[in-house]
Amino acid sequence: MHKGDTIKIAIFSDTHFGFGTGKETETDSYDQAEEAFTLSQGCDLIIVPGDIFDSRVPKQDVLAKALNLFFRPKELTCETELIEIKGKNHHKIHPLNKSGIPIIAIAGTHERRGKDVINPVELMDQTGYLINLHGETVIYKKDNEKVAITGISGVPETFAKDVFEKIDPKPENGCANIFLMHQSVGEYVYTDEKSPGLELEQLPKNFDLIVNGHIHWRNQCHIGPKKETLFLLPGSTITTQIRKNEAEKDKGITIYDTETKTTEFLPLKSQRKVIYKEIRCDSEDIKTIKCKIIEYLTELEKKEEFRKKPLLRIKVLGKIQGNNHRIDFSDIIKNYEKNFILSVKNNLESETQAKNKELVAKLIENRMSIDSMGLNIMKDYADKEKITFNYNHIFELLADGNIDSAEIELLENITISKETK
Repeated sequence: MHKGDTIKIAIFSDTHFGFGTGKETETDSYDQAEEAFTLSQGCDLIIVPGDIFDSRVPKQDVLAKALNLFFRPKELTCETELIEIKGKNHHKIHPLNKSGIPIIAIAGTHERRGKDVINPVELMDQTGYLINLHGETVIYKKDNEKVAITGISGVPETFAKDVFEKIDPKPENGCANIFLMHQSVGEYVYTDEKSPGLELEQLPKNFDLIVNGHIHWRNQCHIGPKKETLFLLPGSTITTQIRKNEAEKDKGITIYDTETKTTEFLPLKSQRKVIYKEIRCDSEDIKTIKCKIIEYLTELEKKEEFRKKPLLRIKVLGKIQGNNHRIDFSDIIKNYEKNFILSVKNNLESETQAKNKELVAKLIENRMSIDSMGLNIMKDYADKEKITFNYNHIFELLADGNIDSAEIELLENITISKETK
């Protein structure tokens, strides 16, 4: 590579066109994607790793708005030259894909459809708005620099490891190599047997850059035996669920430089501010809890002015006085709807629930002794703690390893003797 040779690549993901249709935020996905495309001007390539649409079958007006935005880079001048697409044999490359700034994409989980059914990203490929990759590699050249981009579209998490092993993506010699994916990754989101995901060490080796859509908050790190690969989460351009880690980071685009192998982040000015607030309670009554929320909202109104009405999630945690943990927060939401798009998540426990939960935890801790010594141990333990439940049914659930079902059954049906209340 000669000094000064570089390809600059704009990367953004999860535009979720069509999200919020019919709501106050329905134009946000288009407004923020439009700014992302504007910030991408002057780059040599644009990469969008999945969930372009919020629906597998987007409505015609949603599709029309998306096509209008994706056409804009085609009208710009660009020196990047398409050299080859390896594995692309199901149709010819559309002439439109050879004009303007090239857009490379993969389908995400929201666009996934059944076998032999065209998804919306494939439709955009066949009409020349982008090049969609799945087990394929596209190679571009600018001056003396070449970049190879390989992609695997989003697949069900259960099959991800097998699909990655079967396709077995490899970097191309003489190129800067980029791999695109759209999956859960265990180091960033919760995974277990029911909700599996890939681990960083299971990702393809020897690529310069791996870009993963799907996860909506921005992050990056170096992976590989020698930390030779940059792993990038570009994040989404729009907030679809208000989470703490997403509220802490701006939406935007990432510019990747193939020569320096570094990134630059450009935030979106059009984005709504996202606020996540936890309010903790300790055996307080409903009136006191509501006063806490109102006090926070009043202070927030005084402290900040927002260009757009912000998305605000309040999560109420802890214990509530008495036995009823259900609270109607609709009055607060209505009173503050002029200034906030507000939601309140109730994670409160009643005092009775907290006591039941503690007893259930003790029962489950004794599962091994129950399994080995039988029903009498469970009954003796319950008698000692002055609690009543269906011993036979709970024992059968625990003996079969159905701990979650046993816990739900106990929480719903356990009875505490008046002597222990």
